[in-house]
Amino acid sequence: MLFRILTLIVLLLVPFTVQASSPTLTIIMPRGVQRGAQHELVFSGARLEETQQCLLYFDGVTVDKLEQVDANQVKVTITVAADCRLGEHVAQLRTASGITEFRSFFVGPFPSIAEVEPNNEVSAAQVVGFNSTVAGAIDGEDVDRFNVTATAGQRVSIEVEAIRLGTIFVDPFLSVTGPDGNVIAWQDDSLWLKQDCFVSFVAAADGNYQVLLRDASYGGNASSYYRLHVGNFARPTLAFPAGGPPGQVVPVEFIDVAGGSIKQDVTVPAIAPLRDWLVVTDEQGSSPSPVAFRVVNLPNLFDAEPNQDIETPTAVSVPCAVNGRLDVAGDIDWFVFEGKKDQVFDINVFARQIASPLDPILNVWGPDKNHIAGNDDGAGPDSYLRFAVPADGNYYFRILDHLSRGGSDFIYRVEISTVTPKLSVSIPRIDRYSQGLQQIFVPRGNRYATQLSATRGDFAGQIKLLENTLPAGIKMYHEPMAGNLTTMPVVFEATADAALGGGLLDFRAGHLDDSTGITGGFTNYGSFVLGEPNNTDYVRCVVDKLPIAVINPLPFRIEIVQPAAPIVRDGSMSLKVIAHRDEGFTAAINVQFPFRPPGIGAAGQVTIPEGQTEVIYPLDANANAEIGSWPVYTLGYADVNGTAWVSSQLAKLVIADRYVVVELQRAGCEQGQETQFVGTINHVTAFEGTATAELLGIPPNTEVGPIQFDQSTGQLSFIVKTKPETPVGKHTGVFCRVSIPVNGETVIATAGRSELQVDQPLPAEQAVVPPPPVPAERPLSRLEKLREAAKQAKEQKQ
Repeated sequence: MLFRILTLIVLLLVPFTVQASSPTLTIIMPRGVQRGAQHELVFSGARLEETQQCLLYFDGVTVDKLEQVDANQVKVTITVAADCRLGEHVAQLRTASGITEFRSFFVGPFPSIAEVEPNNEVSAAQVVGFNSTVAGAIDGEDVDRFNVTATAGQRVSIEVEAIRLGTIFVDPFLSVTGPDGNVIAWQDDSLWLKQDCFVSFVAAADGNYQVLLRDASYGGNASSYYRLHVGNFARPTLAFPAGGPPGQVVPVEFIDVAGGSIKQDVTVPAIAPLRDWLVVTDEQGSSPSPVAFRVVNLPNLFDAEPNQDIETPTAVSVPCAVNGRLDVAGDIDWFVFEGKKDQVFDINVFARQIASPLDPILNVWGPDKNHIAGNDDGAGPDSYLRFAVPADGNYYFRILDHLSRGGSDFIYRVEISTVTPKLSVSIPRIDRYSQGLQQIFVPRGNRYATQLSATRGDFAGQIKLLENTLPAGIKMYHEPMAGNLTTMPVVFEATADAALGGGLLDFRAGHLDDSTGITGGFTNYGSFVLGEPNNTDYVRCVVDKLPIAVINPLPFRIEIVQPAAPIVRDGSMSLKVIAHRDEGFTAAINVQFPFRPPGIGAAGQVTIPEGQTEVIYPLDANANAEIGSWPVYTLGYADVNGTAWVSSQLAKLVIADRYVVVELQRAGCEQGQETQFVGTINHVTAFEGTATAELLGIPPNTEVGPIQFDQSTGQLSFIVKTKPETPVGKHTGVFCRVSIPVNGETVIATAGRSELQVDQPLPAEQAVVPPPPVPAERPLSRLEKLREAAKQAKEQKQ
């Protein structure tokens, strides 16, 4: 009770409204629903108060109602159309204070039933009818069993969605035991379904078929969700051809491991969809997930046997898409096309990318039938090369399997296309695995900014943002992206009376020169499932819309004090950032400088301390910083019942050349003496008034004073005084820093570098000391005289 009273007192004392910030979405349950029906989904996360909208990335699902369960859960009632695309769908929530991450749920063709435990034992297997989906989870060491009754000659297909659900890493293992107790089918992984798997067979006898599902290594936990589809539906692995031109009707053969091939005419979408969409539908229903099919504006051509060698190739006209099959082991398919000098083609081979077991090798021969190019795995296991035609003539290429294998499902598709420019834009990630700051949420009466990253393919030049339909009350500020950069800053600003709202924006950019016709859209991805080794991205979700919204106002704003003077090469700047706080809001505000023009360095972030209103953001320019006027911004965040973000305006940072360059001569002296640094000033840019030059980087226990100079000064002379304690040696870090008045501000830069040699004094000269006097000879004693006389007599006898 006391806690509640204190909390009430605090709220009464604080005039600004406390809002939740940074909502997050963890999971959507159930993990899948049936199309053609209404369902309730529960979105779970954190800080989901005041949820206002469920954003859906794909057609076929509509939102009927939103219900706030509590601060961390929202119930969303949806209607799924009868013709809704099967497979993964993506959604996220917009609240009054932000936009969550996006998460997935799945749409299937069958009604769902819940897994019922215990079903681990053979005798306790759960009975499941045809064309139904079991929703369950593989807990640690769990084994789930299901009984399916089939008649002889009936097709039985079982497919599991587990890792594809994007919840957690799970590696399902699936097996089926026949009425006689013998295993008749099993699968662990599959080419098309990743770690997920399926089995499909024709029942040999009437009776009960038991399905076993477990983790391949007996792992799992309560979050290891799965959806097990059971029925007599066709489950093709491949479509042949595996692609077609947009808007056309293409005869397609579905390769079904159980029921042979199924042939149907397929109407190709007019616009290439972001997700696989092609499913086979017959009198038994639809397969629960699509097969690979490429929508590409190239004419479909086919290999024609015999084309086993270079003498009997299949002739094709380029550009085209060649569709073929290596029917038997050792099969090789040869093709020939007419090339013109200087034509350039991208040759992409699709095999593993369309779930074919083929491991292709591509080789190209010239008109003289000499080998000139080849590739094995330029696109993962598949092949790719860019081929420049060296001269007019016929060119040959062949496709074979790396291990010379073959079979009815060893299909391939070779797309030979002219090189065309491609462009896409995205938001750079602040964290490799996080979706943080991948959305645009602009507080009322405030700003939010981001960097946009551009991926250019086969073109160069400046990029601009195209006219995009923004939510009412939001304006966008930006400048074209420089041709030598891949990022650009963009600031979004909302008026104080902008209505809370938002949506998914088809955000587009293009070449600055409209005549090129180069445009591209926005892409983003979320890492849903990571695993070994090294956090491999096992399940990644890709979207093509930018979420944007107007959110509740925040109790602080930031702005850059527009510099009046430039930052110069080899210089620095103290960029001032000001915070405007609502009354009562005192929390510390962290400030970042995300976009750095070429050659500009900055700290990762600085902090406006609690209760204060400004901070200096130090910037540095290297010697090769790119001269020009650059748009910049700062991004600020603070704790407002969660992390809340705002940005400054789009300011200008001018990078200029040095105003002066000082050629400093080297100097040297002995400890305790003084020396002179002489520097010749080269004036690069004119300035007015008096500037200051300082000699820095000198060793300790050394003194040198500043020098005043102006535009007419041609030489500087620094008097450096050393002390007996000054360190001896060559001091190479000496530099001249100049401070120059420009437009009422000070431009600071390093103008020149030199070195100082400090030596020990020579030892003092010592006085000459005369040698000691030679003592006088001592007289010989009587005995010494006798010995000397005996010695001389002996020498004379010899």
